[in-house]
Amino acid sequence: MNTKKSNISKILITFILTLLVGLMVAPFFIMISTSLKSYAEVTKWPPSWIPEMLRWENYSAVWSGEGSIKRALLNSVIVSSSTMGICVLLGSFAAYGVSRFNFKGKKTFLFTIILTQMFSPVVLVGPMYGIMRDLGLLNTYLSMIIPNAAFSLPMTVWLLYGYLDGISSSLEEAAMLDGCTRLQAVTKILMPIMAPGLVTSGLFAFIVSWNDLLFSRSFITRPEMRTISVALTSYKSVFETSWHSMMAASVLSVVPVFVLFLMIQKHIVKGLAAGGVKE
Repeated sequence: MNTKKSNISKILITFILTLLVGLMVAPFFIMISTSLKSYAEVTKWPPSWIPEMLRWENYSAVWSGEGSIKRALLNSVIVSSSTMGICVLLGSFAAYGVSRFNFKGKKTFLFTIILTQMFSPVVLVGPMYGIMRDLGLLNTYLSMIIPNAAFSLPMTVWLLYGYLDGISSSLEEAAMLDGCTRLQAVTKILMPIMAPGLVTSGLFAFIVSWNDLLFSRSFITRPEMRTISVALTSYKSVFETSWHSMMAASVLSVVPVFVLFLMIQKHIVKGLAAGGVKE
């Protein structure tokens, strides 16, 4: 009887997991399939899952044709990489200060960090637009980097704080006893151990910035400064949507993030599992 129940449970779990995987993979399959169809094939009814003929020219059209997304991809790489660098640099030192030092209002500070995530960027985009305009930062990379870093930094600090709390402070103390300054102990001893946590939090900031549409659309009006998320909206007009071109551009927009994941996947696993020497 127990064996029968166990088999039923395994079958049920396998079915649920297969269904979940299918739900996650289906959008990517549809995106790739649509990117290889002609406009007529995309709009016909009933729709087909597999293209009748592979239209690779869709990719060359969005890459090097009119309205090329090459510059938009470069802009996204610049903005997202800068946002990631700022968040990792400031977040690591802020998290270190909160983790290693006791000060009045520490719990309130940590609570405030989480509280900031409750604010919708839509609510603040108006005041931020006024600030960017007064500072003369509209249509610049900084008009996208600063807001993205501001909204990603609290979560970066929180993630690194949790990671640092699992690393023994005796490591820095031993280094300082050997003659290191606190800064040297942090940069030479602690940072290498924190690498998985830094990579995980940095990747979070990178993806948030890469997917941003609100700030890029609100603060940028020059076509040459648009990011990939804004460029994708250009394939939609009042009268029609070039779904095949949009999907081809979407596939290309996923490639940089996918490559980044492949390069640092080992560190991501370590960061999620949390590491270091435990107290």
